[in-house]
Amino acid sequence: MAFLSSVAVLALAAAAAPLPIAYECLDGSRFTLRASPSEAVVRFPDREYRLPRRPSSLAIKYESKAATLFLDGEFAAFIANDRPLPGCYRLGSSKRE
Repeated sequence: MAFLSSVAVLALAAAAAPLPIAYECLDGSRFTLRASPSEAVVRFPDREYRLPRRPSSLAIKYESKAATLFLDGEFAAFIANDRPLPGCYRLGSSKRE
C-alpha cells in the first residue's frame, strides 16, 4: 500500500510540473522555459538559471542576482551579464516574423 501511495504522489508531482516552452531570440539564441507561479527555470544548452517570481506592474517578472526574465504574452526578454537577449519569441508564435 505504501508503494502505491508513493507512486500516486510522484504522479501528481509530475502532472503539476509545467511543460517546457521553447523560445528563440533575434540573435538566434534559444532557450527553454519552465515557469510556475513562484519560479522560472530558464535553460540554455550550457547553463540553467533559477529565478524566483518578483512583483512587476509591467509584465510577469522573474529575477535573481544572476538574471532577469520578463514575459509578456509570446514575448520574452532575458537579461544576464553573459546573455543580454531582449528580443525573444515563443517558438511557434504567430507574432514572430
